[in-house]
Amino acid sequence: MVHPRRWRQFVRRPVRLKDYGIAIIASGLALLLSLLFSPFIASGTFTLFLASVVFSSLYGGREAGLLATVIGGLASAFFFLAPVLSFSIATLEGSLRLGLFVGVSLLINEMNAARQQAQRNLRTSEARFRRLADSNIIGIIYGWINGAIRDANDGFLQMVGYTREDLRSRQLNWHRMTPPSQQALIDRRIEQLQQNHISLPAKQNLIHRDGTHVPVLMGLALLEETADEVIGFVLDLTALRRTEQALQENYNLLQSVIEGTNDAVFVKDKQGRYLLINTTTAHIIGRSPAEILGKDDTELLPAEEAAVLQENDRRIMTSGRTEVIEEQVTQADRVHTYLSTKDPYRDVEGRVIGLIGVARDITDRKQAEVNIARANQRLEALRAIDRAILRADSTIAIADAALVRLARLIPYQQAAVILFNFATNEAQFLAGQVDGQQAGTVVPIAEMMPLEVLQQREPIQYIEDLGSMLRRSPMLEQQFAQGARSMLRVALLVEGELIGDLNLFANQPAAFTVEHQTIAQEVANQLAIAIQQARLREQLQAYTIELEQRVAERTAALQSANQSLEAFGYSVSHDLQAPLRAMEGLAQALLEDYGEQLDPLGREYAEHIVNSAQQMARLITNLLSYSRLSRTEMNLRPLRLDSVIAEVCDERLASELQERQAQVTVERPLPDVMGHYPTLVQVLTNLITNAVKYMPADRSPQVRIYAEPRGEWVRLWVEDNGIGIDPQYHERIFNVFERLHGEESYPGTGIGLAIVRKGVERMGGRVGVESAAGQGSRFWLELLEHDRTKQQD
Repeated sequence: MVHPRRWRQFVRRPVRLKDYGIAIIASGLALLLSLLFSPFIASGTFTLFLASVVFSSLYGGREAGLLATVIGGLASAFFFLAPVLSFSIATLEGSLRLGLFVGVSLLINEMNAARQQAQRNLRTSEARFRRLADSNIIGIIYGWINGAIRDANDGFLQMVGYTREDLRSRQLNWHRMTPPSQQALIDRRIEQLQQNHISLPAKQNLIHRDGTHVPVLMGLALLEETADEVIGFVLDLTALRRTEQALQENYNLLQSVIEGTNDAVFVKDKQGRYLLINTTTAHIIGRSPAEILGKDDTELLPAEEAAVLQENDRRIMTSGRTEVIEEQVTQADRVHTYLSTKDPYRDVEGRVIGLIGVARDITDRKQAEVNIARANQRLEALRAIDRAILRADSTIAIADAALVRLARLIPYQQAAVILFNFATNEAQFLAGQVDGQQAGTVVPIAEMMPLEVLQQREPIQYIEDLGSMLRRSPMLEQQFAQGARSMLRVALLVEGELIGDLNLFANQPAAFTVEHQTIAQEVANQLAIAIQQARLREQLQAYTIELEQRVAERTAALQSANQSLEAFGYSVSHDLQAPLRAMEGLAQALLEDYGEQLDPLGREYAEHIVNSAQQMARLITNLLSYSRLSRTEMNLRPLRLDSVIAEVCDERLASELQERQAQVTVERPLPDVMGHYPTLVQVLTNLITNAVKYMPADRSPQVRIYAEPRGEWVRLWVEDNGIGIDPQYHERIFNVFERLHGEESYPGTGIGLAIVRKGVERMGGRVGVESAAGQGSRFWLELLEHDRTKQQD
């Protein structure tokens, strides 16, 4: 039976006509020879056909052998078995001979096919071995047990730096290529080869052609049926050696890092046994590294602490997630708290095989956090006391507030705040009670303690146990009789001066700790300052009432005087107008009626009189206007800025603007404001007049008026291109009679801008200027905006 694998090979084998041609030719030649020699050799027919089958299977393969078998069988049955020239077989002998021929042919064919397959497999193995040898992955040598190398692949030659010429010259010997320090290894290898025909792979060095040593892994074996032929496989370990060195360096670096930190660093396996620790970890556990490695926490720590650590480790290794947790370990009879960061330790395939941990001692930090929390609580309580003291309006209320909140911080049963008056040698109980003395009670200081003792004692007096005192003052004796066992007395000091005491009593001995004493002193300091401030405040209130009465009296007198002065100023200004008009009229009449009789100097004097009278009239008019602003009642109402500016520019200043060829630009629409119409008209008239007046001679006035909202206010700008104002004079120009230029340059009274400020302020607004010398000016005024929408609503 044909093996299935061989049959698949047969099916897959490509059909070649040459193979069939060999079978046909061999079979035809066998038939021809059989026909020629059949008269002479009757029994040689099948022999020739068997020879054709052998030849066909050898040189044509299985397919050709089968074809030769078929042809030979058919030809023998037709030509040589009776009846001749027929495929029928009449005799049993013929059938047996034909069957024997077919069986022998098939057997020969299969044997040849098997031999050819074995040859192909051998060639394939040889090719594979040759590819392996030529791949330079490993070095292969062939030689003798005495060390001589007969052949080697390129991998070995490159490994040791020799060439094919060196190999052919028989210069290579693996004994001599081994360093002298490793010759003992050569002796052991030869002994192993002689005994076991094999020397297991072992590490050694080979001497490179340049004299350096090459680390290798070499295995040797004697060839079968020989006593001295050796084949060896050599693996270059240089890269591995470098990798090992790099790993060692990395390990040394890791050791330096973990040893250089104050944190505990450790690695555990999955059973919780320590695999790696640093010195800090050993110090925490309290044993040497050799005593710790290979053991788990149950063998090193108290049972309760070890159970907690193991539970944390199991949870992290089970979940595969990193955790940062707080853990506690007893160290030197003190419980230390550690902040541990634990990560799952994984192998190259990602399986959790242990745990890596880093732990930092945070015991001091935790204690500091507790202290800070307590300090914050204490500070908050002190702030509450401070707020309560500040809210109190009397010394009694201050003392009550302090004692109520102090009870939340210090455990006392009785307390009292006592003030001393050394002028009268009396003590006043402000709050609390001691010895049955209620708040408000006044007793002689001597009843409490001698005066000289009171003034010379320490700021803090703490008696842990009143029963241990040999002598007690009357007050302490009474407190002891009522059950008090410890006392804390803190002096109330203001700038070193004793003004009173804070007394605390408890029914337990040593009831007040150092912290309680600190709190009591802080409260006493606050209390002393607050009481002193309350005293000063009471004095100040008395002074304030007295001062307010004086101010009211003087304000009334000043208002009366101011009203009289305003009335006098108005009356004087008004009364001056009549003689001033007469002076101006007479001077003008003199010029008109007697001008021709006067010489030039006389006419000049008369003209000066007229001009001065006119200037005086303008000044009086402005003074009256300024005075009127102080006395006029301002009833503010909604005003349209568009209408106000139109009246000023189109009516009041129309001729002056035309005369000066001034260009006034108003950016409309302008918002509505709340104001006093006559006052706002006068303010804008003065501003626009100044804008066109203070102008260089070679420049035409250009005035820009616009507004901008500013919240609930409207800022109106009057901008010009005039001579400008130096910033140092921006405030002075709004004062009465303040002028920056002479009358001959720019005529005026010096009251115009004072009227502007007075009028705007009377309307509840503000006024200002932005300017620089030579760069024009931007005057602004702000008034409340009038919202029409709100008015309609």
